[in-house]
Amino acid sequence: MSLLSTPTGRPERVFSLLALVRAMDGRISSADAKEWLAPDYRSAAIPTPTKDGDRVSEVFRVARDLNLLAADKRDWVATCDLPTTLRSFASHVHAHLCGLPPEDPDAVLLRAYGWCVAYCEANGVAGLAGLTASALTLEIAAGLGRSAEGEDEKSFNTTKFSAWKDWMGFLGLGWLDLPGAGGFLLDPARRLEEELLTLLPAQGRLEASTFLALMAQQLPYLDGGTSFEAACATGLQHPPTGRLSRILSQALRVLNDRGQVCLEMDGDAKKGISLFPDALSNFNTFSHIGVTHV
Repeated sequence: MSLLSTPTGRPERVFSLLALVRAMDGRISSADAKEWLAPDYRSAAIPTPTKDGDRVSEVFRVARDLNLLAADKRDWVATCDLPTTLRSFASHVHAHLCGLPPEDPDAVLLRAYGWCVAYCEANGVAGLAGLTASALTLEIAAGLGRSAEGEDEKSFNTTKFSAWKDWMGFLGLGWLDLPGAGGFLLDPARRLEEELLTLLPAQGRLEASTFLALMAQQLPYLDGGTSFEAACATGLQHPPTGRLSRILSQALRVLNDRGQVCLEMDGDAKKGISLFPDALSNFNTFSHIGVTHV
């Protein structure tokens, strides 16, 4: 089952189930989980049946597909040390999605994001935000070679778009509840900030080219990554050699302005990596990057 095929299995609901299982020492019966998370309402001492129990089962299946829970007869059991915070849960989901093979149904989440990053190169963030949810869904589906109709795992329709943007927002890849593009604004700065803990040394700095090579492996939907390159191969505009995409440039500038990274230029500017031009920024080229605070 794909994360996008389970509208009820949104991030906060999955985390609630994980928190419950963790509180029960890693094992809980499915019946008890449903009673905790979707209790029947009673009127005149007569239980009122609801479909919420089925929704809890859907949430479990999402947690199972994320390799966090498994079924053991009538119990749901933890398969690893469960995340204790929403932040650590988001990092687990991100690492899981990045490690999926292209043919896995859930690989479409980051492939779709990579397509959006590439789309913005020629059309700008405003061009993406100016699309309606249905128009953006059609564009993504076409770019990924998916159907925008139907409910099978290989389709990418408006229902799945709604789930997709919720997961992307949760992973720190954009902002929700904004005008245009179905209320989603592309911005990977928060996720990049999280990944800096492993991308950059605690002290010192990396050459820009080394950093970008590591980043392409860890965030495959950004410059040089497999999902980004696959999207550009469909005919979308690729950044010129030696220059970063609009989206990555924006994210690095945000982190630099916040003091969370330090973009530096040593020596001849021709040897540096260029950011997408921004007349209002003091940083348009860098040769090294270091972490200052995460």
